[in-house]
Amino acid sequence: MFRLSWAIAAASTIALLCGILIVTRDLAITNDIFKDGVVQAQTVDKTTNDALVGAKELPPANAAINQGLPEVVGVLDSLTRADQTLGDLGTQLASLGDALKAADAPLGGIIDAGAAATDQANAAAMPAEQIVHTLADADGKVQALAPLLDQSLALGQEIDSKLRIALILPVIGE
Repeated sequence: MFRLSWAIAAASTIALLCGILIVTRDLAITNDIFKDGVVQAQTVDKTTNDALVGAKELPPANAAINQGLPEVVGVLDSLTRADQTLGDLGTQLASLGDALKAADAPLGGIIDAGAAATDQANAAAMPAEQIVHTLADADGKVQALAPLLDQSLALGQEIDSKLRIALILPVIGE
């Protein structure tokens, strides 16, 4: 029986030591988990502190938003008016486009007529050049005739004055 009691005592001691080892191992794991929890709690605490500091900045930011809201509304109003103006401009540009499309055919006719007139003017250039040469020749002839006509005028005036004198004088020798 003594052996049995030693065996039970030894088994109990081994079981107790195994239990202590298991509890110690579990305590070590629990300690690591607790340390990790403490680190996470510190992170949460820092984040909370940062959030509280940020929350203290919310009232001035809210006041700035409230103060800037009329300007935002004014900008939105300006954008709305600009949108309407751009819409009106688009309508007017569409009307202008229609007018330009309508004017396109008459302008094409004017261009065609201008081209035809240019062709006719180019065709008339040669006869006009001939007329210029003819007129230049005629001018040369007129220039040559001018002294003769002046001389004929002078002779005609002299004859006229002699005839007038002859009419006044009595006839001699009759």
